[in-house]
Amino acid sequence: MEKSMSTEVEPGQRLNWPLVFTASCGFALYWSSFFTMLMRNSFMDGAIEILWYHLFLRIVFLLGSCIGCLAMAKRADWMSSAQGVRFQKAGVCLFSVVAAVGSLAAYSLSATMPLAFDCAAWGLAGVGLSCLLMLWVELLSAFAPAERDAALVLAIGLGAPAYLVMNLLPFPFNIGLLCASPLISLGIFYLLEQDEDVVASAFVPLEDSLQRARWTASYKGIAVAYGIVFGLGIGSTTQIAESDPLYSGIAVVLALGAAAAWFVARFLGERIQKASSFRFLFPVLIIALIPMAFLQGMPSVACNLLLLGCYVFFEAIGINLALVLAKQQRASRIQLVAVSQACIYLGLALGHGVGLAATSTGAMNYSMLSVAALGLVILLALFITFAPLSPLAGHELKNAATLEADVAVTEKDAVGFWRKHCERIAQEAGLSARETEVFLLLAKGRGIEHIQNKLNISSHTVKTHTYNIYRKMGIGSREELLDLVETDVDNGGQS
Repeated sequence: MEKSMSTEVEPGQRLNWPLVFTASCGFALYWSSFFTMLMRNSFMDGAIEILWYHLFLRIVFLLGSCIGCLAMAKRADWMSSAQGVRFQKAGVCLFSVVAAVGSLAAYSLSATMPLAFDCAAWGLAGVGLSCLLMLWVELLSAFAPAERDAALVLAIGLGAPAYLVMNLLPFPFNIGLLCASPLISLGIFYLLEQDEDVVASAFVPLEDSLQRARWTASYKGIAVAYGIVFGLGIGSTTQIAESDPLYSGIAVVLALGAAAAWFVARFLGERIQKASSFRFLFPVLIIALIPMAFLQGMPSVACNLLLLGCYVFFEAIGINLALVLAKQQRASRIQLVAVSQACIYLGLALGHGVGLAATSTGAMNYSMLSVAALGLVILLALFITFAPLSPLAGHELKNAATLEADVAVTEKDAVGFWRKHCERIAQEAGLSARETEVFLLLAKGRGIEHIQNKLNISSHTVKTHTYNIYRKMGIGSREELLDLVETDVDNGGQS
């Protein structure tokens, strides 16, 4: 049994903004690195003069990300273990090593590296960043819903200016920042792992998760189709002349996409649960694609950037949807998020591939591809509008109120069972009424700051009660307290 209860923001309780901001800064470094690898950048692209090489390397990167996510979804149980977490951290370090070796080798030789070397480097980079994404997704699942939503969109929003800074820095500081960002992100992740206010979410076995919730084929197909449209738009940015205003424009639309996702998550949460929020993209995509098909110059560039904003919106809403459904259905967070991300990465790779094949052979230019993408968007709009869309297979999604009621009933039974055992332990240890209140919060994994705010007492008083509780129970640490409660519950009070 898990040692901790899920963390919820209670009515009247403020968000833990220091925690949210710290997590957002750490997660933002993932997004800045991912945006740099995915889109136009000032240093890796600068060493490559051939257009098809840009697109091909990004296809390899996206396929590496896709394979990494699929592997983690397949081994979700192991990835949730201590060994699996260490493996993911090693993958993050591998990204930094590969980025440093590849970039510095290319610059020191003043030549493009062999294709086989670049393919291996970009593929491993995709796997490494997918590991960092899943680490942060699992950590954010331990946050209260409002804190999770805020941290997710704020991280993407902060990742936009970090991407800009990374591209405006001169060599070798830009490469150094790219290599260091995932490691700094990993360091912040480690600090939050140790934070008393971050209580790990309950582990859900993959076998049980697949029985409760898995993505429908239609939802996965829609994610791939959207990815193709976004891939065509992102790939076409390689044709835009490099300039500081271009990088600034990319950063602005990335931040705007994150802001739009926050608005939808904040005010239209039920639409996210039903995946109907993706319909908001249709008019924006049509507005972007029509001018791209017939106009050149700045209007076409602006439409390209608008597609980037739509992509960020889709990413943020998709991750939010996966975490919300994982909590409601008590499903594996790694499995749901990894599969949905793999579909998006596959679509992005296909979109880049179509653009590469069409432009390299001369069969089509990007104006004609924009028309094809517009047709795909119209088909998606018709399908989602007239066909029933349920994101999870085997589930008729209820409205938010009904889902919350179902979850509340189950949680009430579990909390009542757990509280009964804790009160019996407190009684046997001879705890006073106030010490029992503190003990119940400690057993939930709450920190000193939370307890003093909850009970309206000073931190010194909390520490005094904690010392007395440890003394009466014959224990010496929070870990021993949690072990004591866990053992009692598992043994049915016979310990």
